[in-house]
Amino acid sequence: MNLIRRKAAETVSEVPTTPEPESGPASARAPKGRPTPKRRTNSIPPPPAPKTRKEAAAWQKQQGSKAKVAGQKKLTPTEYREAVKAGDPSVLPRRDQGPVRALARDYVDSHRMASNYLLLLFPLMLVGYAIPSLQILTLGLFGLLLAEWIFTGSKIRRLAVSRGLTTRESAVSLGFYAGSRAYFRRSWRRPLPRVELGDEI
Repeated sequence: MNLIRRKAAETVSEVPTTPEPESGPASARAPKGRPTPKRRTNSIPPPPAPKTRKEAAAWQKQQGSKAKVAGQKKLTPTEYREAVKAGDPSVLPRRDQGPVRALARDYVDSHRMASNYLLLLFPLMLVGYAIPSLQILTLGLFGLLLAEWIFTGSKIRRLAVSRGLTTRESAVSLGFYAGSRAYFRRSWRRPLPRVELGDEI
């Protein structure tokens, strides 16, 4: 009887044990002989690259606007108006930006020009529709103002070049910019004048 029990115990001890399966999700384990699959990420695919020059310019403009908005706080209407008056470059329109345009504003604000009286010509122009002679006179005055603008623009451009400022603007472009500022009253000009009449610039 003891011999039978001893053989039964030896038989049980010789039975091989099977390894327990690894814990964890089935997706995390790779089949034998294959590389472990990479975990998928939820990253958004990058936008397609611009194909034309127009698309590239629009993309650069969009990125610059995002960086500009991210780098500065949002101004209230009152703060924005005050910044424009002070000539803050971060809020100025594109037509007012740059050292050459700032030089043009200083030139206009420090010189007395015939264009300062341009607003007085508009009532005269309205009356000129009824009186042909006044209409001819008004057109002649507008021609003189146009010549003044071109002369002023060429002078501003020479002054900018003499100070080492690089610009691609023509004398006509600078002249029209100067004339569009000159016919406003000093208190209406934006940015506000930073030089007085007669000051050297």
